[in-house]
Amino acid sequence: EQITKNIQELLRAAQESKHESYVPCSERIHLAVTEMAALFPKKPPSELVRTPLRLLTSSAFRLHSECAKALPPESCSTADVQLVTQQVIQCAYDIAKAAKQLVTITTKENAN
Repeated sequence: EQITKNIQELLRAAQESKHESYVPCSERIHLAVTEMAALFPKKPPSELVRTPLRLLTSSAFRLHSECAKALPPESCSTADVQLVTQQVIQCAYDIAKAAKQLVTITTKENAN
């Protein structure tokens, strides 16, 4: 839930071209991802958990580095900023997808 809320905030910042908000948003997403990842074993036995967990953490790391590229915007061309924004949105999508997969897997396991 925290990941989703922070991603929505980041996407709003992207829509409003508030590039200065990218890094703080990505830091909050990274923190939420770290907290979610801590709920799982370091080396999950199931590949069903391992794959989305790896995607979740690697995408959060990538998101943070992509967000850092958005600053300072005055030194970047419009095309560069648009490309960075596309990368930021893709990372956010990957994080949301991985988090959803982990929630779905965990919910199914708990139901059994």
